[in-house]
Amino acid sequence: MGGVDRSVERSMYLELALVAMDELVKMAQMEEPLWVGGGLEGGKEVLNYDEYLRAFPRCIGEKPVEFVSEATRETGMVIVNSMALVETLMDATRWMDMFPCMIARTTMTDIVSTGVAGTRNGALQLMHAELQVLSPLVPIREVNFLRFCKQHAEGVWAVVDVSVDGIREFPQPGESNMGCRRLPSGCLVQDMPNGYSKVTWVEHAEYNEAMVHRMYRPLLRSGIGLGARRWVATLQRQCECLAILMSSSISSRDHTAITAGGRRSMLKLAQRMTDNFCAGVCASSSHKWNKLNRPESIGEDVRVMTRQSLDDPGSPPGWCSARPPPCGCR
Repeated sequence: MGGVDRSVERSMYLELALVAMDELVKMAQMEEPLWVGGGLEGGKEVLNYDEYLRAFPRCIGEKPVEFVSEATRETGMVIVNSMALVETLMDATRWMDMFPCMIARTTMTDIVSTGVAGTRNGALQLMHAELQVLSPLVPIREVNFLRFCKQHAEGVWAVVDVSVDGIREFPQPGESNMGCRRLPSGCLVQDMPNGYSKVTWVEHAEYNEAMVHRMYRPLLRSGIGLGARRWVATLQRQCECLAILMSSSISSRDHTAITAGGRRSMLKLAQRMTDNFCAGVCASSSHKWNKLNRPESIGEDVRVMTRQSLDDPGSPPGWCSARPPPCGCR
């Protein structure tokens, strides 16, 4: 019976992934009346929810009453080819390394399909992630989702995410985490000349904002915190940094230039510094902070928290402390 149940579950995953992929591609390509606003000057696009409900079925069920919606779209040129980007997105560790300020933790919990003929075309996997905004006043978004990859044409790929909470039972989010569901979200990638790709990113989520400080609610609803524009901007910045650091064009006459190995070491150091900073600001399950009683010498507008440093390479063992003010600045 376990084998039968497993087969049915995988069939449900595949059906959901195909519906989500169709919705993502259409949302990436459709204009008005689905998306309104924008324009030649790069204004913000807004999803017309009435048109959305007419155009697409609710593939993950009805929105909970206490949840709010967030939907954004962004297009940009990125110095990476489509295959390299697809490989990064389909690898949990590389995905987190590419977006260190947005992903606190991620794991691949199941592989439904590895793809066709040794490629990522048709690859389908179940993942868990904790998404973060760099503030202690915005809880972690904990999501369980399918990630599905499909090649639509030569040099054209799409990767879509969609929550699976209605198919399989998962542990409830922790006290410091915010309930969240990802409607079909992801990116459409098209190869361009000179090694660049045109990336159209769609981010669509529903979440419970009751745990978010009122000051940050407009920021999240607008998509500034975890919307498509931030994903694309982070991807562009990371790819430009990698291109510079991994470049082999070092002048033979410049004896002060850093070697390729040295630049790779610098990149790893920069990643550790970024990871440690983000872990210090946010409250991921992998970097728990403990709140201390406020000493009399410290004002009421300051919180004192501690956590034990991890024994990562380059990170000395011991204890860290932080005293972020209510605004969340460090």
